[in-house]
Amino acid sequence: MKLIKALIGIGLLAGSLFAADYAFTPTRGKVGFSVNHRLLGVVEGRFDKFEGTIAIEAGAVKSLKGSAEVASISTDNVKRDEHLRNDDFFDEPKFPKISFVSKSASGNTITGDLTMHGITKSVTLTAKRDLESGRTGDIFSLTGQVKRSDFKIGDSMTTNVQISDDVVITLEIRPAV
Repeated sequence: MKLIKALIGIGLLAGSLFAADYAFTPTRGKVGFSVNHRLLGVVEGRFDKFEGTIAIEAGAVKSLKGSAEVASISTDNVKRDEHLRNDDFFDEPKFPKISFVSKSASGNTITGDLTMHGITKSVTLTAKRDLESGRTGDIFSLTGQVKRSDFKIGDSMTTNVQISDDVVITLEIRPAV
């Protein structure tokens, strides 16, 4: 019995030390954002449909590639979500996906190309590995910040007065083991 436990432990350790690619979907993660609104305070949202792959080596994120469907945006407010999908913001019929492809990783930072609203910009994400007690697998949290204006999202005088240009993006990924 001790031998079996030792082999399982070695297998789990080896899995976290060597490179491995994992798929992630809404059942194994979250893709979200938050932005300050002058009248409402912090507004948080998420994309309910997304997919991607994450490569992990020695317990650190080495690469990340994924996309989210703009039609799945949710701020828990139906009217606001419909407004975000229209041409005032994301223009979902014309630009149905948001994508990220990493180009480099060093330490706990990952830099890659974020494409949104037909515009591609370099974005750096900071990764944090959260070990879960009593569970198999880890959670990788990634955060970064973008400017709406860089992607021409919500680019009107009214929007620019009411909504911060700085948007925090967050990803939480639980790779399957």
